[in-house]
Amino acid sequence: MQRFRFSLETLLELRRRKEDAVKLELARKQGEVGTAREELDALARELDTLQREEKESRRKMSGDVVLMRHAVAYRHKLKLDMLAKGRQIDELKAEAERIRKRLVKATQEVRALELLRERRFAEWRKEYRAEEQGFIDDVSQQGYIRKKKNVASRSPA
Repeated sequence: MQRFRFSLETLLELRRRKEDAVKLELARKQGEVGTAREELDALARELDTLQREEKESRRKMSGDVVLMRHAVAYRHKLKLDMLAKGRQIDELKAEAERIRKRLVKATQEVRALELLRERRFAEWRKEYRAEEQGFIDDVSQQGYIRKKKNVASRSPA
């Protein structure tokens, strides 16, 4: 009997490659989300540092109005940057979710072909075993017949 061949193996391989490509794309997008979060955390730390420094300078009563105006403007800029970064993170997360859904679909397509392959392999194995058992039965039967003939030819009639 012939070796097992799955006629859709090429399609299965293409779908596996597509799934791997989507996995890589998702990983890249999640990396972008992580980078954006780190940038947001850096902005938050910078804002926190600025606010602590401003409290210290106000306690010392160094009331330079120009410096205070610059500090307020810089704090406002940091807050706007944080809001923009938050929106960017939300957009990246939404893109990552869309990619994740594509990955789920690609994984389902691969799994469907894998299940089909497994079923066909099980059918082939069943047929192979039946054919092999038939061959073994024939060999056993021929051996039994030979023994019978040998015993019959040895015994005096």
